[in-house]
Amino acid sequence: MKLRLTWILILASPALLASEAARADTLPLSKIDRKIESHIQRGNTKKNVQCLAFILNDFQERKIRKSDIYVTFDDPYIDGIGIGIAETDENYTCEAGKLRAWEANEYQVAKTF
Repeated sequence: MKLRLTWILILASPALLASEAARADTLPLSKIDRKIESHIQRGNTKKNVQCLAFILNDFQERKIRKSDIYVTFDDPYIDGIGIGIAETDENYTCEAGKLRAWEANEYQVAKTF
């Protein structure tokens, strides 16, 4: 019996890892309603929310459509919020009160809040 349980756990492990990653949500900004916005704000620090507002303001000034802006939240691999523009390499995260931009194949701190 113990051997069978061990095999079940070994076989189930990849599925558990996949389900963990599947918990992350990525939505276009145009699909984020007040309920989701509230969830994002509650699940992040005040500085991360300020960071998100800062980058979204920049995108608005650059006249980037909401449907082209993607927001990632509840990602177990990001301690904050991810933001990117569809079909570009322009990606950012707001983690630990820092706006991090993807440059030269790694994230660089662009601004601290």
